[in-house]
Amino acid sequence: MMNKFKYLLVLILAFILFQVDAQKMAALPDGTIMSVKKADAEKLSQSFNEQIEIILPEKTAIYSRKQAEMVIKNFFNQHSVTEFQLIHQGKKDNASYAIANYHASNGRFRFTFLTKKRSGKIYIHQIRIERQ
Repeated sequence: MMNKFKYLLVLILAFILFQVDAQKMAALPDGTIMSVKKADAEKLSQSFNEQIEIILPEKTAIYSRKQAEMVIKNFFNQHSVTEFQLIHQGKKDNASYAIANYHASNGRFRFTFLTKKRSGKIYIHQIRIERQ
């Protein structure tokens, strides 16, 4: 009986440690992938830093959170998502990145997100969108 309890306790602790470690490795704020898959610029913008650089094939600029939301919404409207897949992510100190493939009805794009952790929360500081 005591061995089963110890075994269960070890499993619970291992699960908790794994979850904490997975959160430390997260390169993107929660909900980012689903927001892009749903083309929900408003939800995505909730993870934007106060100022965010957006690099598009035709224009690069630094925007406020609300301006960036409109730029991304316009991109989603022009290029309806058919598939979005995270392909790589990495982290160093308080900065991280994630790379994803975005398949649209009218072409393919590569998304690169640069993020930084501040006050315990991950914020998107840059989105680079390149035509493939």
